Amino acid sequence: MKARYFYALRPDAGAARSLGALAARLAEGLGGRPLAPGDVHLTLVFVGERPLEDEATLASLLDGLAPRWPAMPLTRLGTFGRGLLWAGPASPRGAPETDDADSSRPAWPAQLAAQLQQRLRDAGIAFDERALHLHATLVRGARRDARRPLDTFADALPIESGSWTLALGCSDAGSTPLRRYRWRDAPR
Repeated sequence: MKARYFYALRPDAGAARSLGALAARLAEGLGGRPLAPGDVHLTLVFVGERPLEDEATLASLLDGLAPRWPAMPLTRLGTFGRGLLWAGPASPRGAPETDDADSSRPAWPAQLAAQLQQRLRDAGIAFDERALHLHATLVRGARRDARRPLDTFADALPIESGSWTLALGCSDAGSTPLRRYRWRDAPR
């Protein structure tokens, strides 16, 4: 059996509830399937489909990394391709990912993603090497012809997570609409 794996940052419980409520509101206004609060996350590195036997190795790559990361507000909404709606931190187009470029977008997520990518390379594990576009998926399958623009939902922002938890995420045959992902948090 196989599963799809990724490394991610999970928001604290309060921010997860707020993001889940925003996802439900977006889906109500724009259609699609909202993610449940416990499934909302910021993907750092997408590994892809791997045998279930690889899960222990993938989880071991979290060893020695801090399990908790500092606050980072999600301040904007966006969309990708076919109806995927997301919330993300501020990131001006073309600006380098540094604390100097935008004080609300810290450099540490990109640095953490680079560390994870190097650990994957060192272990000989392939992963998606596209540039990091830090976002939390909120809705899948939203209608393209929706009459309400995304900025009509901006009153729900910013959403601040007091801390983020580093985790290995997985979707497999046991995924359901109420629990799409399984999580293995970084060890303390």
